[in-house]
Amino acid sequence: MSTQIGLVEKNGYSAEEHYVITEDGYILVLHRILRNSLFKGQGSRKVVFLQHGILSTSDSWVLIGAGKDLAFLLTDEGYDVWLGNIRGNAYCRSHIKLSPQNKKFWQFSYHEIGTRDLPAMIDYVLNYTKQKTLHYIGHSMGTTILFTLLSMRPEYNAKIKLGICLAPVAIWKEIPSFLENIRRKIPNIMEFLESNEIYEIAPLSSTNIRIGRTLCTDKAITQAVCIAIIFLTSGSDIPQLNTTILPEILSYYPAGVSLQTLNHLYQNIITKKFQTYDNGYFDNYKKYGQMMPIMYDLKKVTAPLALYYSVNDVLARKSSVLETYKQLPNVILLEENPYKLLTHLDFLWAIDGKTLLYDRLIKLLQEFDNQERTINDEFIYF
Repeated sequence: MSTQIGLVEKNGYSAEEHYVITEDGYILVLHRILRNSLFKGQGSRKVVFLQHGILSTSDSWVLIGAGKDLAFLLTDEGYDVWLGNIRGNAYCRSHIKLSPQNKKFWQFSYHEIGTRDLPAMIDYVLNYTKQKTLHYIGHSMGTTILFTLLSMRPEYNAKIKLGICLAPVAIWKEIPSFLENIRRKIPNIMEFLESNEIYEIAPLSSTNIRIGRTLCTDKAITQAVCIAIIFLTSGSDIPQLNTTILPEILSYYPAGVSLQTLNHLYQNIITKKFQTYDNGYFDNYKKYGQMMPIMYDLKKVTAPLALYYSVNDVLARKSSVLETYKQLPNVILLEENPYKLLTHLDFLWAIDGKTLLYDRLIKLLQEFDNQERTINDEFIYF
């Protein structure tokens, strides 16, 4: 039994595991949460697809518990909740030909995830549920890959009923402060890792889990270091960090990312451009037919979107979100979280996430569905 199914069943729900093969041979694992016996709603359920961010898996949506996690709250409201996973994370380390020990397995960035993994998962879910559209909720890089898909393959806009972007990441207006200090060293670090045949960063391993569970527990004097690292890379919010469940979270996160994905993000941060991976002039010409990377055209992202951001998020900075917002043609809601301390990871794991964000988000989904029902009879579900 997968860890995801165990996490879901522990909370009184049941789950299914589904497999999808991408056009380039990666085997992806999708999870679906089934309503618990408390829910008595009738009729066809609207599909909500949740997509995790960098270093994560589908587990990140179900770690806090029933009544608190967004995935469970949506299930309680009667939605058909599906959770995506991307190539290279702890669930998706299989390929029809390649092994994760092979360098070629890791030759991808968020571009391939957005243009290959995401459409494969969306199509699978729509075919399986016999629906034409779904609601999409992405966190962090889960929004980046949505923007990538909808700009590079605009026909997918028609399949997204409403896209909810939590801590959206596309255009970087400013460099995160923790990167500023080491930015000159990053190319050397990347080179060192590649020359030592390290193509993946922070995989989920028994060693890493043991370190996290030992050093970050409430009883450990080293817990302060764990908290400092989280606050440095995500934003500082002491009231909303549940230190007691830190060891539990660190048993599932971080769950691996390809070096090329990190390099792609780093390129975007330095150039302040939202563009494809820069392979160098010669390889760019081979891959893109031009010497420079292709710019992702956000004007092609026509699906209705809601953007949620926070002023205390050190990764998805307000200035960056507003710059991205200016380029997007169909944003129906741009919301700065009224709780000023909300951090990048609080979007997932804040103690009071339900009242700070999820209740309003679910209300938006329901209002959007109701409005749609009255505007267009075609969308009535029986």
